[in-house]
Amino acid sequence: MLCILKAIIAWIILTLIGTNLIGFLVRGIACLLPFVNALIDPETDEVLRDAHRSTVIGGLTMTFLEILVIAAYLFSLFHFWNVWLALAGVTVMVLRIPDLIWEIRTGLRVTRTRFPKGPVYSIARALWWGSLLLIWYSFC
Repeated sequence: MLCILKAIIAWIILTLIGTNLIGFLVRGIACLLPFVNALIDPETDEVLRDAHRSTVIGGLTMTFLEILVIAAYLFSLFHFWNVWLALAGVTVMVLRIPDLIWEIRTGLRVTRTRFPKGPVYSIARALWWGSLLLIWYSFC
């Protein structure tokens, strides 16, 4: 019973940490996408281009730092626990990517009533719940 409780608590913690880490990384990469010219006014267009350039520089810096933080996080999971817990951490982060791409594309947050539909999202959601079994295996 104690092992199951530890696994559930660890799964919640890994989910919270992993989804935030991968969220920063994916959004940092998304801000590196090229600027789309949607306006006709040249003065406004120039201001937006300057703002996009500064965003790209900040995005590159944050993306590089985020890669280092993710590497340190995964290494600490491997070093202080075991390879299965590190694999569960990677699994939780990778399975969050389809939802993040949907959030970036639509501008909406994933909620209980509003979430992406399709086979990729359903498989990712099922495997995300399956990561709980991997965490349980790593502890017991």
